[in-house]
Amino acid sequence: MIYQISTGSGDGGKVSSTVAAGIDCLDLIIEYAQGNSPIIFYEKQISCGRENIPDPGSVILMCIEVLTRVSGKHALFQMDSWHVAQSLRVPAALFQEIRQVSISEAPVPSNSAMFSDDQNSDTVASQNSIAVDRQFSINLFAACCRLLYTVLKHHKSESERCIALLEESVRVLLHCLETVDTDWVVRKGYFSWKVQEGVKCACFLRRIYEELRQQKDVFGQHSFKFLSNYIWIYSGCGPLKSGIKREIDEALKPGVYALIDACSADDLQYLHTVFG
Repeated sequence: MIYQISTGSGDGGKVSSTVAAGIDCLDLIIEYAQGNSPIIFYEKQISCGRENIPDPGSVILMCIEVLTRVSGKHALFQMDSWHVAQSLRVPAALFQEIRQVSISEAPVPSNSAMFSDDQNSDTVASQNSIAVDRQFSINLFAACCRLLYTVLKHHKSESERCIALLEESVRVLLHCLETVDTDWVVRKGYFSWKVQEGVKCACFLRRIYEELRQQKDVFGQHSFKFLSNYIWIYSGCGPLKSGIKREIDEALKPGVYALIDACSADDLQYLHTVFG
């Protein structure tokens, strides 16, 4: 197996150094295409607790950043509809299980087990442990939001054909904000952002709503779906039945107003009838 990619395991998955190097090279190529950065000439210092093994989270984050830059350079890099569809699916795939992330420390697999051919690395762990990387989770959330609104801006017609995937990813990201500083989540021992962390994430999410408004001629007929999802969760009908905290709502409001502005009078009347 050349690429040695593993997902879905309790330790967060694995990637080989080949995969990490390939993504890094692609990142440099795209940077060169931009033509205005000397960063490729600098030595990158990498510190990793697991010797010679790339951090899967960092590789995933880099992949999303590369996808975002490719999406934003539509004149240089052609994206087919299925490329756009996969890009729109990424945030939902990454964050749909975040409510199950425990805040207790997780075991770290031993280096010798990471790429072993004769034993299941999922069952082998060292005595070391790691806690949830809160800053990384915020960075990943922000990167996913940037990916979505960049794809929306530069690939309008393809995105409209995949509107259900976009709606699902935005819904999953919004669900993450429902868990912010929620007592029930904390009591159960699951991960939850603090209020100020949630506000940061909300500011990134609202940019998607604002981009939908900017592209009203294409996405106007779909805006009520995103507004409906927001009202549903805000009203306490989301997975946790807890609604959205006031601070989060304040951060989202400019985006919500943008959605309202993008909706037709008939769509707003329909939502008024549904939600009362």
